[in-house]
Amino acid sequence: MKPPHFLPAPHLEQVYLIERDAGLLCRILGLYASRGIDVLRAEYAYAAQDVMTLKVCVANEAEGSVEILRVLIDKAASLVGVFAAAEQPTAMQRVA
Repeated sequence: MKPPHFLPAPHLEQVYLIERDAGLLCRILGLYASRGIDVLRAEYAYAAQDVMTLKVCVANEAEGSVEILRVLIDKAASLVGVFAAAEQPTAMQRVA
């Protein structure tokens, strides 16, 4: 059985620091959907009173998807209420 945190390789993770706003969270995830990007996992946590972090893990299967994700993170970073947006490299996980 695969552990719950197992993700197929390859994948990329993007991290956002945003205002605590469900509408903003939905707009960011909508950017992924509008570009047909497969979201493998999305996690959010409260970082401060009115601030939250959003981690989005996406499949990196298609050619050129890295460039699409860079454009997407720039677009998301321009939304009102997004304080920071960055790409975070993730290590590939293997099943033993």
